[in-house]
Amino acid sequence: MSLRSLRQLVWAPAVLVTAGACLATQQDLRVVQGDVVAVRDEFRRLQSAERTRDSLRAVSLDSSLAQIALLLRATNDTVRGISTTVVRLRGDVREDLQNVRAQLIAIQELTGQSQRRIQELRADLESDALEKSTAPIAGAATGRDTARTSAPATPGPAQLYQMGQDQLRRGSGASARSAFGALLAQYPRSDLAADALYGMAEAYTAEGNATAADSIYNQVAVRFPTSERAPTALYKRATALRLAGKAEPARTLYRQIIQRYPQSEAAVLAEQFVGTPRRP
Repeated sequence: MSLRSLRQLVWAPAVLVTAGACLATQQDLRVVQGDVVAVRDEFRRLQSAERTRDSLRAVSLDSSLAQIALLLRATNDTVRGISTTVVRLRGDVREDLQNVRAQLIAIQELTGQSQRRIQELRADLESDALEKSTAPIAGAATGRDTARTSAPATPGPAQLYQMGQDQLRRGSGASARSAFGALLAQYPRSDLAADALYGMAEAYTAEGNATAADSIYNQVAVRFPTSERAPTALYKRATALRLAGKAEPARTLYRQIIQRYPQSEAAVLAEQFVGTPRRP
């Protein structure tokens, strides 16, 4: 065997081993490359799924934001509608209050006219009674008219009050006070006594005698505290004090009106000068 043959025999296994190694390396490389491709495909799939989820989230977020915007718009519309309704209701309530006040004024005017008419009728009845009591009657035996022997009748409280009111309207304060004074002297328990005393104060007021008027107004509230004239008399006193620059005494009287006569018209008027809400 030659040296060349020997060398071939020696290198043959090595060549085989090298060739096998190369074949194994190429196969492993293909496997690795396949794994890399699979990982890359999986990564791309995950990226695509993530993008899809992000898109879905964005769509969902946009939808939620759109719904929130719609709700906010609906809420704003509702608030504006409520505000408009409240404003309209305020206007309606204000108009209704004005109508009620106008009706109250009309009722008060009618009531005042009715009261004056009733007083006039009462005065007429008393006048008729007075005339009948002083009229002559026919004598039963002699056939001649004979006068009644009884004492002459005096005017009644309604007649005296009507006389005082007539004189007051004519501007005759002294004559008005005379009639009112006669009523108080002769019929101190009459239901017109408080009105007569108030009328005397009005007569002094018409004459410009503020001191005497204030004194009589005070007597009305003291002597007839439950009459309808009492809160009005106090209000007249308070107003006179306020106009005279005596603000604190005036506020004291206004507070008394609100406390003692919370349901009276004078209490309603007094509120604007005190700022205290009336008790129900």
